[in-house]
Amino acid sequence: MKIVMTGATGGIGLEAAQRLVSDAATRLTIGARTPDRLPGPLRGRAEAVALDLASLTSVRAFAAAVAERDPIDVLILNAGIQNVTDAKSADGFELSFAVNHLAHYLLVRLLLPRMAPGGRIILTASGTHDPAEKTGIPPPRHIDAARLAWPHQDPDLDRRRMVRGQRAYSTSKLANVMTARELADRTGDTRPDLTIIAFDPGFTPGTGLARDYPGPSGLIFRFLLPLLVKKTDRVSTPQNSGRLLAELATDPGHAGLRGRYMAVRRQEVVDVPPSAVAHDAELMAQLWDNSAGLVGL
Repeated sequence: MKIVMTGATGGIGLEAAQRLVSDAATRLTIGARTPDRLPGPLRGRAEAVALDLASLTSVRAFAAAVAERDPIDVLILNAGIQNVTDAKSADGFELSFAVNHLAHYLLVRLLLPRMAPGGRIILTASGTHDPAEKTGIPPPRHIDAARLAWPHQDPDLDRRRMVRGQRAYSTSKLANVMTARELADRTGDTRPDLTIIAFDPGFTPGTGLARDYPGPSGLIFRFLLPLLVKKTDRVSTPQNSGRLLAELATDPGHAGLRGRYMAVRRQEVVDVPPSAVAHDAELMAQLWDNSAGLVGL
């Protein structure tokens, strides 16, 4: 089985990758910014190819290298950041939107022709995309690709940098959910064999997602918030969510899911409805088409 994966060098992704390579029949290719510095558990067990998700040029080079090889059985688009520094990508886009959505959207578009019959595509999303979840992270206000790529164009942009960054993250995760759903719709006639999933790993402390949070905010997110929410059914661990991600990639019981939102509930993964906005067919189509323009397709 040929698996291509982003976000496999730490957190949930590393846990999933270790489970995947435990099967001798699995050939795992990882996109990594420093291919020669894979974590110990993956050295000699996975192939690393250079990939900087903050650069569309790098994304295209990675896709070209992967496309030259055997067809892909599973494409796991797991990498994610939560930028709270107003940083931009190499292409001038807001960094969280660029890495979490645009880079993965481009990979999906470029690698779709290389998906093997019965292949699976999984995009890691987040419950923060849904205002009803009340996660503590500011929920999306809109899904306008241009305003997300260039936030200075947004007249309603949050004044506080931390809030701007958190909302950019939750909105990028809404984009992941909508991309999975739109991909399922657009491939209904041409690739009905594909399994296409948006995965919510739950609230998972210990992944390093809040590593850029300054001072007290970082301490609250890493240590206090987990204590406050530990009794909810949406809390998980990197080990558990990594296990569930690996199962979504390989378990026959998950084959055939089309644009479904699979979320961690009580330490297991279940099929739940995403946010109301994620059901809006017109907005999904607009996001798809506008993202194509941003990445040059």
